[in-house]
Amino acid sequence: MERKQIHELIEKYRKMSDQEPVYGEEKCAYLDRIAGQIEESFDEYLDDFYETEEDIIDSINEQFADADNFYDFDEEE
Repeated sequence: MERKQIHELIEKYRKMSDQEPVYGEEKCAYLDRIAGQIEESFDEYLDDFYETEEDIIDSINEQFADADNFYDFDEEE
């Protein structure tokens, strides 16, 4: 994706994350997390592999799933 498009995605998800009455607290936290991940990995998403918003979101969801599974453990063990 182009630099401008990625900036617009970040802006889009930040705006959506501020709409708690519409999306709810949990969804807003998720949307904010997406915006943060896009900012953090901005240069990675400039790669031609990421042609659409869906490509980026799929990649982020995969990263979140990996990270969340890594920290998902039984505290009683």
